[in-house]
Amino acid sequence: MRPVGLEEPTQGAGAIIFDMLGRVLLIKENYERRRWSLPGGAVEDGETPEEAAVRETCEETGVSVRIEHLVGSYGFDNGFTAWAFRCSIVHGDPAVPSSGEIAEVRWCAPSDLPTPRSNILHYAVPDAVAGRSDVALVNLPRVT
Repeated sequence: MRPVGLEEPTQGAGAIIFDMLGRVLLIKENYERRRWSLPGGAVEDGETPEEAAVRETCEETGVSVRIEHLVGSYGFDNGFTAWAFRCSIVHGDPAVPSSGEIAEVRWCAPSDLPTPRSNILHYAVPDAVAGRSDVALVNLPRVT
C-alpha cells in the first residue's frame, strides 16, 4: 500500500506465469479496489521493469522467477505504463505473504479470469495466451 503523500507511480511491471495446466498465477490486492492482477507493482527509482517484475513477484507470492521474454508494454490514457513479462518459476511455491498487502494468490484459467481485474491483467494475458511478444500499445483506455 502506498504511504499517504507519495505520488502515484508512472511505471509498473508484472509477471505472467503459467502452470502445466495453462492456468495463470494471479494475486488479489488487499487495498484500494481489491482487484485481481498479475504479481507485480511499481518500478522503483533506479530499477528496470524486469527487476521490478522479479522483485514484486517474490514479494507478493514468495516465488523466484526467471524472465523468458517481454509480452508487451501497455501505455494507458492516464500516463501510466506497464510492462508484462512471461516468466517461469525457478524456486518456491506461490503463497499469500504475511505482509497483508495480498489477500489471495490463485491459479486461474485465462478464459475465466475473476473480476474486478487490473488494467494490465485485462490487456496482457490475452497477448500472452496468443503467444505474442514485444507488443507496444499506447493510449489504452483503463477498464478499472
